Amino acid sequence: MNLGILLGIGESLSQMEKSGQKDRFINLYLKRYAKNFSKVYLFSYDDETDKLPNNVIIVPKKTCLHRYLYALLLPIINRNQIKDCNVIRGFGLTSAIPALFSSKPFVFNFPYDYIKFLKIEKKYFFIPIFYVSEKIAFLKAKIVFIATKHKLKSLKGRKYIYLPNGVDLTLFPKKNNFGKGVAFVGRLEKQKNLFFLIDAISKLPEKLRSVTFIGSGSLKIGLENYASKKKVSLTIIPSVKNTKLPTLLRKFLIFALPSFEEGSSKVLLEAMALGLVPVVTNFSTAKEVVKDNLNGFITNYDVNDYSRKLVMLIEDRKLCKNMSQNAILSISNNFNLEKLISNEIKILKESAQ
Repeated sequence: MNLGILLGIGESLSQMEKSGQKDRFINLYLKRYAKNFSKVYLFSYDDETDKLPNNVIIVPKKTCLHRYLYALLLPIINRNQIKDCNVIRGFGLTSAIPALFSSKPFVFNFPYDYIKFLKIEKKYFFIPIFYVSEKIAFLKAKIVFIATKHKLKSLKGRKYIYLPNGVDLTLFPKKNNFGKGVAFVGRLEKQKNLFFLIDAISKLPEKLRSVTFIGSGSLKIGLENYASKKKVSLTIIPSVKNTKLPTLLRKFLIFALPSFEEGSSKVLLEAMALGLVPVVTNFSTAKEVVKDNLNGFITNYDVNDYSRKLVMLIEDRKLCKNMSQNAILSISNNFNLEKLISNEIKILKESAQ
């Protein structure tokens, strides 16, 4: 049985390399697919090659066509490879565009509510496009993996299956000692609400007014200037490979996620798997992972409350230890990637029949 993989429009292994996600995609997904399918075709939007398992075949983009036009024509240009697939797995909403012109069973994941994110970023022009795309993609797909229970509640039908993001517990094993300080991992963009986090840090006792951001984005300079104004020691580390993230995160005690909105946050799960205690805002999916006062804290968008929760964890070592242990346990019980992908592969094979 052969598997085809459609990435989001414009995506490629080269693009994943830049964002630090390439190793994660290869090690957690491609290698597992390779063990369970005779051949795996990876349709890329770059003219690229890479060192992959022997039965993983990269189908490169060998044309100067714009990526959107190429997405429409991909099934025609690569008709022989598409024909050889028994089932096609799409990653993200836009992977459904080329799938529209294929007769093969199509399964894709819906990681977060795209329209909510567009509203936060004020990209209103794209909202109708994504609204129509979502309707078409859901209609075309044989199975849709929904990453959040919040979204699943609004959908009806057997084709919608809850499948959250997971953690490779061999790469993110629990740590045996406590780190220090507060860390955030993610894009330095409006959706992440990072000026709020700097405000919260600024209200800590003077010796504790420091925070580390791991990531890149358009707000980098603005955040640095704002932190300086607020007398907060801000360290920004550029995006790192997913395989190097555990070493960095083990240095910290608390994982901060003050976002306006999140889907099934990979970095939140990974930080908790290591034993960092999360302090998150009350975005729509927060309660799906964080159980307030048990394995972390959920606050409203109140700077003073957020700051108080940080102080509680820093000063109360017993409280922090208990929450850390509960965080580790909740991830191993509910977000073990090995179990989740095994279930996904089973569904993919059933969909091909």
